[in-house]
Amino acid sequence: MSKNERLCVRVRKVYDWVTRQVDKDFNFVGEEGLDRLAFKCNGTPDADPCELLEEGEDYLVSVIPTDSEGNEVDLEEVEWCHEVGPRRDVFIEDLGIELQRVKLKKQGWFVIQLRTEEDGEIVCESEAIPFCIFEKFLLCAPEGTDIECHIFDLFGTGVVCCNDGEFIDLALTLTICQSVQVEADVKIEIEGKLCKPREEIIEPIVERVCPDIEFPPQCPEIFPPKC
Repeated sequence: MSKNERLCVRVRKVYDWVTRQVDKDFNFVGEEGLDRLAFKCNGTPDADPCELLEEGEDYLVSVIPTDSEGNEVDLEEVEWCHEVGPRRDVFIEDLGIELQRVKLKKQGWFVIQLRTEEDGEIVCESEAIPFCIFEKFLLCAPEGTDIECHIFDLFGTGVVCCNDGEFIDLALTLTICQSVQVEADVKIEIEGKLCKPREEIIEPIVERVCPDIEFPPQCPEIFPPKC
């Protein structure tokens, strides 16, 4: 067995890590709002979704993240966040520590989908809608560190307002769930030993197909008799 030794390794160190929810409101009002949404309803472009509602029906509003062409994208595969401007040192008196004010811009696209039933078919789908959000964070982010910002969830809730089959307004709240980490490559010294591959597990050549031998159950309450 090999002894432990001192090793120098390069790792990605996390200096700070926060999560934050941000909500951005959108309001699409009247003909101008309807033109901006440019709904395609049941294959018909530039449609008014209110004309399709039957009495007593309402729309369920949801969103999906997309590219600028309206194609759905994977949140993990898109770079949503960018650091903008210089960092500023800020002394937090209550904690007795100096942190850095970091400014982040989140920018992307989403599409609004309308359904009349939960998990039902999509009745109407909008054109891609852009969003841009500016935020400030107080982080332990000294010079030489990088800001890694990830959006791990994006969804929207809203309501469509109609009057006598005519579009009045669509009010929407876009919710973004984000993770912001401060990272840098560092070299650390640890005590350990070098890894070796494990022994290979060989599958048996002959597969066991015979069942185990089982005997009928007894009646121990009456037999064998107690002496």
